[in-house]
Amino acid sequence: MMATLERGFEDDLREAVMDDVEATLVGEEANLVYEFVELVHARLRSYGERHGYDVESTIDSLGQPEVDRSEGRIEVTIGWESEQMARWEFGTSDHTVEGDPLSFVWHDPPQWVREEFDQARGGGGQFESGYRVFLQETEPSGIEESRAIRDALNGLRRVMQA
Repeated sequence: MMATLERGFEDDLREAVMDDVEATLVGEEANLVYEFVELVHARLRSYGERHGYDVESTIDSLGQPEVDRSEGRIEVTIGWESEQMARWEFGTSDHTVEGDPLSFVWHDPPQWVREEFDQARGGGGQFESGYRVFLQETEPSGIEESRAIRDALNGLRRVMQA
């Protein structure tokens, strides 16, 4: 028995394999990119809870995956539009924040803030936790790195190498 292969079958096979790989990465429900993003978000939420940070607006800034497919290669790019994601991921050193003026609610402030500023109020005028401050600048301590993206990428690499 002899089989005859069509001319170009290798190209067709290569395209079929690439289609399958792309579907595994971004095309199927619960694909690898989706699992990666879910892991990043879980790690970031855990980090936020440990340090008292609200990370939801950063999570909500997730963009759509972009797929660049060339001969023998599929590259998927995904990212977050919020500039804060880089700060969460890599942390920051001690720094100065300037404002014109800078206004925020300071929870558990030092005594001088309690003497100089009023307790924060909500939209209905009710008192809230913390004090509404107006400053020209502030010098916050740096924040610890979350490593949410890098650790999730390492996990994704292990899955793909298995």
